[in-house]
Amino acid sequence: MRKVIVMTAILALTACGQESNDKIERAKAASESAQAQAPVAHWALEITEGQQATITDSTGRLLDNGFTPYIYEREGVKHFLIGPFATEAQAREAQDKMKLKPKLDGIETNIIELPVAN
Repeated sequence: MRKVIVMTAILALTACGQESNDKIERAKAASESAQAQAPVAHWALEITEGQQATITDSTGRLLDNGFTPYIYEREGVKHFLIGPFATEAQAREAQDKMKLKPKLDGIETNIIELPVAN
């Protein structure tokens, strides 16, 4: 799953003309660190910004500001998420940090609880 996330981030960055190695390496590093959190994480921020076409723009802006987005598919529906977070409080803190970043204006999020992996 992490390889899919990294590839999605790489493709998104390439599609919006931001293919610098630095950004790709940051996406890989963030993905590897998120993998260590995954077994205990049950919360995430869902990007509710709108259309699928804006994902490439949003991905670049989020990565530039220290947030690693990923795509999560559940029951055939794809969700554009940031996280995962171990607690709802951590997700709320990340959401508040996003609101303070001027470059992330217009990216709306909802805090959601992820299903427990079986």
